[in-house]
Amino acid sequence: MAIRGFLLIALMWVLIGCNTQTVKEHYDNSKSQSIAAIKEAAIKGQMKGMEIPLNSTYSKVVELYGEPEGISNEECWTYSFGHSKSKADFYFSHDSCAEDQNILKPETMLNKISASVESLQIQMTAEDVKLALGKPLKEYWNEAYDGYYLIYDLDQYHLVFVAKEKTDPKNISRVQVISTG
Repeated sequence: MAIRGFLLIALMWVLIGCNTQTVKEHYDNSKSQSIAAIKEAAIKGQMKGMEIPLNSTYSKVVELYGEPEGISNEECWTYSFGHSKSKADFYFSHDSCAEDQNILKPETMLNKISASVESLQIQMTAEDVKLALGKPLKEYWNEAYDGYYLIYDLDQYHLVFVAKEKTDPKNISRVQVISTG
């Protein structure tokens, strides 16, 4: 009787373990597919879930996503933020250090889109990204920007994943698509 009970418990344990493994494999596969979808959009110069491609004008960004809450700069790189229909930040080919500070003309060209992982509806680590996309072109900790970067070269564009942690797990917080031209 004790042997049957033991075998029944062992069988249940194996089945539960297999079921947990299947759920984890499904979750990992789903995450990998989501990360691959981010790359597929980036190959076209777009952020996943957004219709505007890089090299669009500032006026097109405003037309699609509304007036920005503000315009600022990061190391002289001008960007708009707080658009009513998007949580992304849009960076433009305008040098705030050399030209009029934080002023964007309608024809100024979009050359970077930066989105939080929350807006992309995915949680991922640097390891998840490398498992889905392979070895990045560059991978490093940037002291100046206080972030861990994984950069993938997509010919005309770079796909960048940014984490704030130096140690594992490095949780990705932002994803960026940047024009290389």
